[in-house]
Amino acid sequence: MSQDLTTPALPEQPCAAVPGRVRRCAIYARVSVSSSDDTQLNSVQAQVQACEAYIQAQRGMGWELTAPAYVDDGYSGGNLDRPALHQLLSDMQSGKFDVVAVQRLDRLCRSVRDICDLLPLFTIQGISLVSISQALDSETPMGRLTLHLLTSFGQFERELAGDRTREKIAATRANGKWQRNGIPLGYILDEKQELQIDANEAAVVRDIFQRLLTSTSVPGLIEDLNGLGYRTKSHVSANGNLHGGQPFDRNTLNQLLRNRVCVGEVFYQDAWHPGKHEPLIDRQLWDQVQAIRSQRARRTGVPTAIQRPEKFPLGDRLFWHDGRAYTMYESSLRKGQRYRYYKAPATAANKDAGSGPMTLATTELHETVIDHLRQCFKDPQPWLQALSGEWANKPEFQESHVRQSLLSLDLSWHRFRDPLAIELILLLVDRVIFYPHQIEIKLNVSGLSELLQEFSAETIHAPKRKRSTSQGRKTPP
Repeated sequence: MSQDLTTPALPEQPCAAVPGRVRRCAIYARVSVSSSDDTQLNSVQAQVQACEAYIQAQRGMGWELTAPAYVDDGYSGGNLDRPALHQLLSDMQSGKFDVVAVQRLDRLCRSVRDICDLLPLFTIQGISLVSISQALDSETPMGRLTLHLLTSFGQFERELAGDRTREKIAATRANGKWQRNGIPLGYILDEKQELQIDANEAAVVRDIFQRLLTSTSVPGLIEDLNGLGYRTKSHVSANGNLHGGQPFDRNTLNQLLRNRVCVGEVFYQDAWHPGKHEPLIDRQLWDQVQAIRSQRARRTGVPTAIQRPEKFPLGDRLFWHDGRAYTMYESSLRKGQRYRYYKAPATAANKDAGSGPMTLATTELHETVIDHLRQCFKDPQPWLQALSGEWANKPEFQESHVRQSLLSLDLSWHRFRDPLAIELILLLVDRVIFYPHQIEIKLNVSGLSELLQEFSAETIHAPKRKRSTSQGRKTPP
């Protein structure tokens, strides 16, 4: 049996607006492309001024602007990883305002999933979300319904636009046109938007491929290339800034050596296809270089075949909030160290948006869980309040015994070795569920009961734990 113990970043008492009194207002504005031109009214300023005018018009209802606008200038609405939005949510938790005004809903977010994640934060705090140009207020059922509909249509339109763009790029590439920002080293772009060989740069590329065949190490090759004065491709951006033209490093060298454009191919529809431009090197040289790179490649982390509680005490107890299970990974030996982490699979949409389950380093995660357990040892009231009647009536859950036993356990913690701390994690943690902005830890009540029974009422000391059995695979939440 498990018990939910959530550690959200939300206050216990919501700060709800009181009708007839002052309603403290905050403004949120966002634009995807940052504007550096301060001489004219830009999009962010227009959003802020429109919201200020709307709040001023509601002064008769007690509306009052109480904080500077929260502005994310140059951040996409496709995810919630935005500094001003994080600050807005933090100030919401502190009860600094009662209303959040945006010019349009898509300024706050463009995803149905994100709006579903955000709405409860407004509702729990008793804060209204108002879109001034769409006449909706999240305090009313109709406003919440309209909000969901608008978000759904906004996401639908954005996905259609993305499909049209991808189809156009694929068709253009299929016809031999270049549709990417950077032109590869060895080529120039002609007036027909087609790649043509640059003789000087092509000689550099061919020499780099030839040198890899005889080089004994990548660092030595990089040193030789930079000593010869070889540089990465340089180009001038639309705003006149010069990019590239730098000495080679490991990353830029690998990018060049794995770029199949060099053998006359182009990438579209998620695969490489024969292009219409002339290759820089022949297929035989390409295959020889790729074989050498494969032999020298570092081994990436692989799923750990055998579960080892001493290194992965949370094992298969970690889940992303939609049910995706985390897997244990361990890297190869690098500079005398191995790196251990938990990782959950990411969908194609996650990869495109740069979102989805985060990768978790074992050391930091285990410390977080232990800190949380010790906090509950000091104050077990949340555990006691969440007990069902069946468990609450058991003698080991008598409140005084629970408090005395767990407090003694916490005071003795500094004497514990790692194996005992791992045994307590295995005993007390049923599972850990990750959300974008919080962690939910589920307590194993039967494990807590077993622990409490090992304490006697006369002598309170750290229990002598037996070695735990294997971690059984748990059903996803």
